[in-house]
Amino acid sequence: MFAEKQVIEGCIKGDRLAQEALYNRFSGKMLAVSKRYLKDLESAEDAFQEAFVKVFTHLKNFTFQSSLETWMTRIFINESINKLRSMKRLALQVNIDDQTRQFAENFEEAPDKFDAELVMMLMEKLPENYKIVLMMYAIDGFSHKEISEKLNMPESTSRSSLTRARSMLWQLYKNEQKNHESRRI
Repeated sequence: MFAEKQVIEGCIKGDRLAQEALYNRFSGKMLAVSKRYLKDLESAEDAFQEAFVKVFTHLKNFTFQSSLETWMTRIFINESINKLRSMKRLALQVNIDDQTRQFAENFEEAPDKFDAELVMMLMEKLPENYKIVLMMYAIDGFSHKEISEKLNMPESTSRSSLTRARSMLWQLYKNEQKNHESRRI
C-alpha cells in the first residue's frame, strides 16, 4: 500500500526507499504525460527525468492542497512544455489558413461516445500548438489564463486555438468514421 504522507516525508529526508516507492508509484503515469506532449520518445524521457528531479527537489514545498498526483502532473506538463520551447518546436503564433477556416464549428452531430484511442491518435495529426492547447485545457484542466501564461500567448489566442483544435479534431474524426464505413461495405 502506498502511504502517501510517509513516502513524502521519507523523500524529503532523502530516504532512497521512499524515493523509489514514489518513483514506482507514479513513473508510468508521468511518462505518459510527457509522451502526450512530446512525440519524440527521447525528448519525452529527458523531460520525464528532469521533472522527477524537480519533484524530488521541490517536494518539501508540497502543501497537500491538491493530490500529489495533480501536483506532480503540473510539474511534468510544465517540464514537457519547457522541452518543447527549447526544441523550438512550439510555434506560439497561430496562423489562420484557408484549410482551418473550412472546418465546421457545429458539434451537434457529435456522438455520445467516442473511441478514446482513435481520438488520441487523431490528436497527433493536429498542428502542434493546437494539440498542446487542447491537451492542456481538455485533458489536464488548465484554464485559458494558465495556458496563456505558460505558453506566452494572449488568452484570446488560447481560446481560438482550442476552438480550432476541437473543430479540426471533429473533422478528422468524421473523416475517419466515413473511411471506416466505406471499408466495411
